[in-house]
Amino acid sequence: MDIPDYIKIINELKAGEVSHLYVLSGDWDFLKDDIISRIYNLLRTRGDTVIVRIESEVELDKEIKNARNVLIPTVKLIIARLNNPPKLKAIPDDIYLVIDADVPIKIPRSRQISLSPPNPREADIYIREIIRGLAKYYEKIIEENSLSILATALIQSPYLLLSVWNTLLLLVGDREKIEEEDVREIIKSIPTLVGFQIIDLLERGRIGEALFLLRREYYPDSEIMQLLSALRRRYKLLLYTKTLDLQDSELAKVFNISSGYARFILNISRDYPLDDLVKKIKLLLSTERRIKTGEVKPKEGLEDFILSLGLNS
Repeated sequence: MDIPDYIKIINELKAGEVSHLYVLSGDWDFLKDDIISRIYNLLRTRGDTVIVRIESEVELDKEIKNARNVLIPTVKLIIARLNNPPKLKAIPDDIYLVIDADVPIKIPRSRQISLSPPNPREADIYIREIIRGLAKYYEKIIEENSLSILATALIQSPYLLLSVWNTLLLLVGDREKIEEEDVREIIKSIPTLVGFQIIDLLERGRIGEALFLLRREYYPDSEIMQLLSALRRRYKLLLYTKTLDLQDSELAKVFNISSGYARFILNISRDYPLDDLVKKIKLLLSTERRIKTGEVKPKEGLEDFILSLGLNS
């Protein structure tokens, strides 16, 4: 299989190469979102940038006209959800357009990016190629056996690929090589649905996305409680790390966790404000108490917890 378009485009953006017109096709929306985020972040390094999302050609035409009439120069990134090629005139230099489509849309001078496997049978190979590309992008070494274990764990939940990879990077830290122990530690945390991704979004402050994922899926009460328990354990380890100044080997021994997970906790604890951590622990304990006393149902309690995090962030 050729190098996936996703890997090609993130390397182009890393090198500072950005086009004015992209067409993102395929059904792996999490890769689309990542590319859009990378384009936006690159544009922001060059000046004031706004992002606009639209869903019709009429809105697209209106946004382009508005951009031509602004008094203060501002770069505009337009995300258009379309399934037919728009009738585009010349795009101004201060406009960047990303078209999100289900299938490829042929537009002159556009950068065509396919973001899903060629067919379902090749999903496993596609995931492996993306992991290989990510390892090279982040200058990490991952051996074939470890790569195979990771790809096999993700095949049933490919939308977790980037969340799992980002967490794996935190776990590895400054080490160049991703060990099999690291991979096995991470995949133990991959749940049946998207609880792992919700935790990752919460830790990165992306409250709205975490809430959206929670509301989109059905979750049994037992899985909600497991997610709350996982959060409580993580916060507890972070608190001990912040207050006792333990090394990874000491943390692993005291709490009976792997050295890899201990390194992960130490890595994320460095940029974790103690006041914020204490607030989260108090909110979490209050949520668990309300659920156990029957005041709220588990999913409602978790929603309240996520909203409270948003209010306190």
